[in-house]
Amino acid sequence: MCYGCTCVHSLVYKSRWKKRKNVEHSVTHTLMSCFNPPCLKVTYSQKMLESEAYQRAVAARRPVYAEFGTRAYPDPNKGFLHRMFSTLVPTDLTDNNVTAMYRIENEVFAASETCFVHSINPETLDKKERVDFNKIAGTMFLSAHPLADADGTVWNIGSSMLTGCKYHVVKIKPTGSGKAADALKEAKVVATISSTWKTCMSYFHTFAMTENYIIFVEQPLLINCMKLAQIGIKGKALKDTFEWTPTEKNRIYIIEKDTGNVIKTKFITEDPCFVLHNINAFEREEQIVLDIIAYPNPSCLEKFTLTALRQNEFNNNDLSQTYRYVIPLVRFVVDITEDENLITIPEFEGSAVRRGDAVVLKPQSMAEPGLELPTINPRYTGRHHRFFYASGTFDTGYYKNAACKMDIETGKMALYKTGSRTEYCGEPTFIPKPDINTDEDDGVVLIPVSSGDITKPDYLAILDSKSFQELARAEFDTKFVQCLHGTFVPLL
Repeated sequence: MCYGCTCVHSLVYKSRWKKRKNVEHSVTHTLMSCFNPPCLKVTYSQKMLESEAYQRAVAARRPVYAEFGTRAYPDPNKGFLHRMFSTLVPTDLTDNNVTAMYRIENEVFAASETCFVHSINPETLDKKERVDFNKIAGTMFLSAHPLADADGTVWNIGSSMLTGCKYHVVKIKPTGSGKAADALKEAKVVATISSTWKTCMSYFHTFAMTENYIIFVEQPLLINCMKLAQIGIKGKALKDTFEWTPTEKNRIYIIEKDTGNVIKTKFITEDPCFVLHNINAFEREEQIVLDIIAYPNPSCLEKFTLTALRQNEFNNNDLSQTYRYVIPLVRFVVDITEDENLITIPEFEGSAVRRGDAVVLKPQSMAEPGLELPTINPRYTGRHHRFFYASGTFDTGYYKNAACKMDIETGKMALYKTGSRTEYCGEPTFIPKPDINTDEDDGVVLIPVSSGDITKPDYLAILDSKSFQELARAEFDTKFVQCLHGTFVPLL
């Protein structure tokens, strides 16, 4: 698997705008830019993120930091002692922020899953500063998906290993200055959880939260810290330190935002699963509803290895599942009768029952298998949501060449089909109407579509979020690389 150096994207390249019938919205936004008729202009630009990993790789003409799926090679520009130290002490982590972009205060950051992030100028895409969360919060790894409260407080979860394998809940409270540097000075760890395993810690890409709680899923895909310490010596990638242990279950931790207290009740899933993305979570009747995208195992990480791609192989087994868990906020397990369903939400088809010293959770399936890259109206983060949007990405099953809108209450689904078997949908981005007194699904959904046919253009599809019908599209005179996760930045 080869994850190359980061390319930061913004929708500044001349494009052809094609109107579609029944265009009703007077304002349509693009990623990191906005457009007001009659201008009818969408632009696209991209620029390499000049991280230290990128600069050293260019100088050495080889990758010198271990990436997620790419091994590191000795840096010929460094002495023997430096190379030996960096292979023995696993703190020389990559800052190749290939995964996501998000906002703290009024600034935009590019991130991956290590402690390093970069602030980015959203207009020029130039790198501004590198931020080290190991210095700020003592975390070596960090989720690529921080979440923000309505007041601008940003939450994230990181992990560390040098003093034992631990997870840390990080809180970044806004200062009102609009400057991320001021908020980061006030960042603090509000909770620390020891890993279930002494020499391993769970791999995690994201987490969830409600208005009052942080929800962290410790899953049985483990990072073996002993292997991590040797990746430089043995020439391994970060992914090579993973160990899948299906005899273990997923454990779900509930942390109180106000106090940092971790609810002591042991919540575990009935079956193990691999989770990349949470959809959302919210509170209802002294219960937490958690919606996630889950896989029966992490074999999906092998789909895009260079070996498989060069052999034109694409494994469509073990597709993702869309699950809803309901977690009762039980404080004292001993007071609960065994095997009694604790869920009081009548329409929920799963269960939560006490078995021994744990509450075992069984999910409800909500959609056909095969969805990924879920998103919701960002105003509903941590709140009761009805709709979510997701992509079929490159899978060849039910959602082939499509994206979808899911109505959880009715179970109905709307599909957006690209119209070509060579076109693939990326991550949907929901942009609500500026008026806050609107319906949850009132806005537009942006979907980047890339074509495997070099004679056909890549384009940005703009969909009405209620009908999920295409309003317009912007076709580009250049090919763009599908990103993993982006962010919408309204430029005033």
